[in-house]
Parts: sequence; structure tokens; C-alpha cells
Amino acid sequence: MNKEELTVALAGLSANRVLQSVVIIEKNNIDINDLLELSLHRQKEIAFRAAWMLEYLLTNQAVLFSAYLTRFLDFLPEQYNPSAMRHFSKMVAMITDRKADSCYQQLVKQIDFAPLIELLFTHLIDPQTLVATKVHCMQALANLAPRYEWIKEELPYTIDHLITVESIAFFARAKMVRKQLKRSPI
Repeated sequence: MNKEELTVALAGLSANRVLQSVVIIEKNNIDINDLLELSLHRQKEIAFRAAWMLEYLLTNQAVLFSAYLTRFLDFLPEQYNPSAMRHFSKMVAMITDRKADSCYQQLVKQIDFAPLIELLFTHLIDPQTLVATKVHCMQALANLAPRYEWIKEELPYTIDHLITVESIAFFARAKMVRKQLKRSPI
């Protein structure tokens, strides 16, 4: 399936889009580079659906997706669609998790996340960022704390500031992240 066909398919998904998306992924030879580009599409629904497909591939076809991991991370600063950013931030949290697929664990050790850490903190404190994205950014930062020691000091202060203005969903994850940071070796 080429990029134009994929764009049409994404635009035409109905209410049962999750099942349809899986069918599109499983029955077609989709170029992950096309999905990455479409995740930045000006039509927010297309961008969201492409980002969802990327998350699906990251989770269900790790070996295939791992070849595109650094390219995906290059796209992260360009992602301005709030719904797609939710998927992108979740994907960063997933690949940096200590229980991530082994193919990601090896790659993550080689990647310099310093430029993306600032972006994750920016999304975390931005009042316009969706709470789900904030939660994933917070988790990704906690996952990176063993490698970047200063996160372990800075993240709790940021959480303390946000805890008074965010939702109960944020509070619940913040509690888990605090525990993780206390257990984190540094």
C-alpha cells in the first residue's frame, strides 16, 4: 500500500476504526516511514490514526518497528497534534520501560535522550497538553531517571507543582512515578 492509498484508507475509517486499522496493518505491506509522515498530517484524524497504527506496530511487531525507532524519535519534536502526541508519548514510555521488548532495550541504551527530555518536560508542564500525554511524559521521564540523574531530582518538584492543578488520573500515575523514583538506582 503506497502513501496515497494509506492516506485514503486512514481518512475513510469508520466508528469501528480499531478493527479496521488492524486489518489495514496486517493485510498490507505498510511503509512505516509513510505512517510517520502521516502522523504529522494536517488532518487531525489522519494524524491520530497513523499515530495509533505506529503504537500498534511498536507493541505487536517490535522487531519490525525497532528498525525505525530513531526515525520515530526524530519525529517526536515535530508532533503538534494533541491526540497523536498522546500515542507518541506513550510509545516513548513503552520503549524506555525496564520491561520493554529486548530489541528496544538494546537500542534505547544507545540513544541520547537528552534532547527529548526537555520536550517531555515541556509537554508535562504545558496547560494545553492532554492529561494522558502528561501521564505518559511523566512515566517516560521516570523511566529515564536511572540514566539521567538530574531527572530524579527535578521530576518530583514538577509533580508537586502539577498535582494541585491536574486530574485524579494524573494524581494516580504521579503516585506510582514517585514510588518508581524512590526505588530507582542512582
